[in-house]
Amino acid sequence: MSSIVDAVAKPGQEHTVTIEKLTHGGSGLAHIGEMAVFVPGTIPGQHVSVTITKRRDNYLEAKPNKIIKKSKDEIMAKCQHFHDCGGCVWQNLAYDKQISYKEEIVRETLEHLTPVDPEIRKKLPGRVLKIIPSPQIYHYRNKLEMSFGFGSMRVENKAGKRIYFDEDPTIGFHQPGQWATVLPIIDCHLYDEQLSSLLADVRRFMTDSRLPVYNPKTHKGLLRTLLLRRGVHTNEQMIAFVVKAKKKELEPLFQHFMRFAGRAGLASLLVIENLGVNEKPEQPRVHTLVGKPTITERLFDLTFEISPFSFFQTNTLGAEKLYRAIAEAADLGPRDVLLDAYCGMGTIGQYLARYCEKVVGIESHPSAIDDALASAGANRIGNISFYKGRTEQVLEEQLRPGGKYAFTHMVVDPPRAGLHPAARKAILDHAPQKIVYVSCNLATCARDMGDFLKAGYDLRSVQPVDMFPHTAHIEAVSVLQKK
Repeated sequence: MSSIVDAVAKPGQEHTVTIEKLTHGGSGLAHIGEMAVFVPGTIPGQHVSVTITKRRDNYLEAKPNKIIKKSKDEIMAKCQHFHDCGGCVWQNLAYDKQISYKEEIVRETLEHLTPVDPEIRKKLPGRVLKIIPSPQIYHYRNKLEMSFGFGSMRVENKAGKRIYFDEDPTIGFHQPGQWATVLPIIDCHLYDEQLSSLLADVRRFMTDSRLPVYNPKTHKGLLRTLLLRRGVHTNEQMIAFVVKAKKKELEPLFQHFMRFAGRAGLASLLVIENLGVNEKPEQPRVHTLVGKPTITERLFDLTFEISPFSFFQTNTLGAEKLYRAIAEAADLGPRDVLLDAYCGMGTIGQYLARYCEKVVGIESHPSAIDDALASAGANRIGNISFYKGRTEQVLEEQLRPGGKYAFTHMVVDPPRAGLHPAARKAILDHAPQKIVYVSCNLATCARDMGDFLKAGYDLRSVQPVDMFPHTAHIEAVSVLQKK
């Protein structure tokens, strides 16, 4: 069989395959002979014509050409942009099937990617609990980021130079791999419905004001990105225009942006300077035209001031489910001392502070630490403090084992890259009784847990939480208990 596969399964070859299941990252899995084939944009049960795009040592990658036969679990996607946008990979799959596959992906990822003895790996899937579904399936995102740009861009070569002609100024999303142009988005079924109405107003604003749109090729133009945020429990709304211009150039233009000033629920109207090359400004200068530079949101009995670029869970109601799962996993007592690593603006630590003696948060982003300190003060939480710096650095230099705090519990919520090796070592040097690992990337979580399991911790449970319906993203809360 392998010789047959070797002969036909090459880049450029077309095949018809049946999608068997979904995998980490969102692609469908099929087989050509005994060779695994990963096909993005497909769901189980579909018969698909594909073209092989890459061959690896033990698997193939392919792109779908045509759905020959639909899956029995396939439904009509709500969004008109579903096949073009790339944001929702599973909107055509019934939601109960989505979360069932996500739960299974967690089990398989732990079993196949955790770098421990095979006998231990086999037991890990049994630790996975039933997934917690999102309270909202549609319109759950409280934050909308879009790019101003052009629907198409014509290029001509003149005297050895490439000349770019801006065409079809619009607002929308960059399609995967196409950063020069923008796919116009009329409506999105993931974002809060009130943000959708704001987007319609922004489109009219573009037409009426005729302010120039930024071109990423020539670096000319004014309007770069749009950021909308809404407090689900407070109904406070933020509109932020990120532009390429200095204050002196902007001041005569502020009158254009002020057309949004009278909008009901608007707590913050901002214009933000971004003179750099990247879409997200490294050192943003924020001009507040209306209201304040933040919006207020509540989680449980806590309030938080959210600035334009604050990290705050985008699924507010889902975040409350997630935090309850973290609290249950930590099972804190009144004498416990908790480290909240990669704490962001301190939302998890502030919620857990009621259950323990002391919380210490660590965060590397200065603005997030400022937000954390401000919100902890406003929430009158006296048993929490924060350290600025990388987790491994703070634990090795400022919070050494045997020092000021003896951490009984640690909550770690790292970015997608997972824990730095030095952070894993520093955590083990402190030897907490319990580690609660909050992960948005099961592959790096499995890698990191290998070190903890080898160092004498047991994996007690893994609680998947669906924070992002219709996407392949999975949040999971894992509990590691010291033997």
